[in-house]
Amino acid sequence: MIAILLLGLIYWLKGVYVEREFRHRHQAERELQSINQLQLRALNAWRQDALRDAGMLVEDGLLGGALARWRNAADETARMRVSERLRSLKELRHYTAVYFVDVDGKVHLSALGEASGRGVDRVPEDYAGFLREALVSALPVMSQPVARQVFAFPSIGVFAPMFDEDRLIGAVWLVQDLRVGLIPLVEPWPTPSQTARSSIVWRDGELARYLNAPRGAGSDVLRYAYRLGAGNTAAVQALEGMRGVFYARDEFERAVMAVASPIFGTDWVLVSAVEVAEVFADVRRRELLALTLPVSLLLLFFAGVIGLVLRRAWQRERVLTQALQRSLGGLEAELRVDPLTGVANRRAIDESARFQLALAVRGQTPMSVLMIDVDHFKCFNDHYGHPAGDQCLKNVAMAFQAHVRRAGELVGRYGGEEFAVLLPLSDAKAARVMAQTMCDAVRDLRIPHAASAGVPWVTISVGVACVRCEDFALEADEHERPGAPGDWRLLRDLFERADVALYEAKRQGRDCVVLYEDLIDSVVS
Repeated sequence: MIAILLLGLIYWLKGVYVEREFRHRHQAERELQSINQLQLRALNAWRQDALRDAGMLVEDGLLGGALARWRNAADETARMRVSERLRSLKELRHYTAVYFVDVDGKVHLSALGEASGRGVDRVPEDYAGFLREALVSALPVMSQPVARQVFAFPSIGVFAPMFDEDRLIGAVWLVQDLRVGLIPLVEPWPTPSQTARSSIVWRDGELARYLNAPRGAGSDVLRYAYRLGAGNTAAVQALEGMRGVFYARDEFERAVMAVASPIFGTDWVLVSAVEVAEVFADVRRRELLALTLPVSLLLLFFAGVIGLVLRRAWQRERVLTQALQRSLGGLEAELRVDPLTGVANRRAIDESARFQLALAVRGQTPMSVLMIDVDHFKCFNDHYGHPAGDQCLKNVAMAFQAHVRRAGELVGRYGGEEFAVLLPLSDAKAARVMAQTMCDAVRDLRIPHAASAGVPWVTISVGVACVRCEDFALEADEHERPGAPGDWRLLRDLFERADVALYEAKRQGRDCVVLYEDLIDSVVS
């Protein structure tokens, strides 16, 4: 009877193991396929962006005319205009190099304004066929990845044929470092896997050429190739037409689960693979633990007895932990409050600014910042003493706080006699009104200031800056994959603009409000 029960238990455990392994297999396949598709979309978007840049150059009749005037009449103004356009394309679209070449492949102008590229006088042979294809088809053409030949890095190029009306005059050659533009789209792996990796492969005669080498190969970019007849690896099967999820061996005879997807418009195939041993290691470990169920039940009984003894100690520890958490919560709040004025300190201002800017970018809504300085405050301290100066700052901060009522708006002491006010959902006009209101409020306090060079009471100067929707668009262009909001150039620029406006308010005699946008408009006009 015991043997029958034991056999029945083993059979039941085996069925449970097979069912769980089947579910785990499908979950792993879906996860691998999802990551492959995400990377595929990123690669297609990268390729389409490069071809779109080249297509815009082909359609740019003004650029073609400038090229023709420079080439035909040695027009130096036209040459400078072309060089400026190439340089802006290189900087804004993050190309490593941009050249203008003639129909024979000779380099005539680079984005740096040089008569030829640095060490690049002609289009290399690996690129020449793609240049000819672009010139014949009158369409942008992207080359295959090219190992270090002329450049000191693995590269890929896009050729945009240029016309003066209907006359072919050459091509613009866009060059991008593969380590910067393409490799980051497939490396590193987005999950904490130790063996998963995606590779871009294509057929090169009898070889399977790899953009990035498989795990363990130890080769640089474009330095690894595998002979097609050497084995039926996942990459070889993908090049022979295998698509979707399948099981194979890698280049080192390790069993892998793989997904293959063709990259639109190319002969490249994106192959994502993970070792089978890693995929099923977790489920096998869990099932092994399930076999220890009887022992676990016995240990659980003894643990319950010990738990009863330790219960009172645990309850005591819980009470102490809750008290400690309450104390830490109060301390954390105090760390974000200026001890003198009772308003937010600079740390709280910086944290709130990052959060509110993220909301503004997501919702495409305006956000303004006021930078406020108490006029001639050092003279006030020297004349009345530091205790009176502290009381003055408290009164000014209270006046600011009385006019900040909407959710998200925040007054903070930025340092010394300088304050900052965050105004989410406020455009430049509304921010100017708020700034003037605060100026009037401080003036109405009538705090005596005999040492002032102007009026005999305390006043403030205010610089106003606003972030607009076009700023969001520029931020998105410059950061395809932006980091945390604290790293945004836009956040630094917002405070710098407000500071510039504050400086101008002081220069104009203090006790006034200056809007940064007005400064820009005056400079332009």
